[in-house]
Amino acid sequence: MNGMFLTRPAGVVFLCFLLTLSNTAPGQSDFQGAQHPVPFHDEPVDYGNLETTGPIARLVKRLEAGKSKLHYDEQWGWLPSLLKELDVPISSQMLLFSKTSLQRNHIAPDNPRSVYFNDEVYIGWIPGAPVMEVSEVDPKRGTVFYDLDLVNRKNPVFHENAQCLTCHASARSLGVPGHVVRSVGTDQTGEPILITAASEVNHRTPLSERWGGWYVTGNSGKQVHRGNRVGEKI
Repeated sequence: MNGMFLTRPAGVVFLCFLLTLSNTAPGQSDFQGAQHPVPFHDEPVDYGNLETTGPIARLVKRLEAGKSKLHYDEQWGWLPSLLKELDVPISSQMLLFSKTSLQRNHIAPDNPRSVYFNDEVYIGWIPGAPVMEVSEVDPKRGTVFYDLDLVNRKNPVFHENAQCLTCHASARSLGVPGHVVRSVGTDQTGEPILITAASEVNHRTPLSERWGGWYVTGNSGKQVHRGNRVGEKI
């Protein structure tokens, strides 16, 4: 009976095994949820049920205990006081005019969104918008998003905003909650024109593909970028 079966060298069998794996395993493009969402709301991550311990959560506890206080400015709202309380430098300010925010209706080239940041916190402020957009890098949960109502009240209230996860827990952030920098061409109103090749920006992105939808100052010499420009041909 044994003579009826053809035998294969061990190396050939191993090669066939590797080829099978390569045909069934996710490709490099799907590394860590690039194409499929990661179930971060389930255990062991349990994102929604973890206690938040980041800089915003710590600020909320200080406010509740009366150890800190935010002051409301009639022109800038909570912005100046919040920057100071969280040690976010004013000089970190960046301006973007692409309508790529939940408050997109308030953003335009003549009314850009200001973004301030340090290593742990990102703060978004738009003139005339009803809320400030705040996010933190939490040591346990990762990225957590909040709204802060721009209403003059004794005790400002931070609301965690899960709606932000629609864009910030997708293929753009490898399937888990995270921060994203995009380069997006826009029309004259700041509306994204996706045929101009919107792209996520990382350390490998060349300057020529960066800053679509952003205001950029300074001189880049002979190197070009996509900043400061609107229209399809950018």
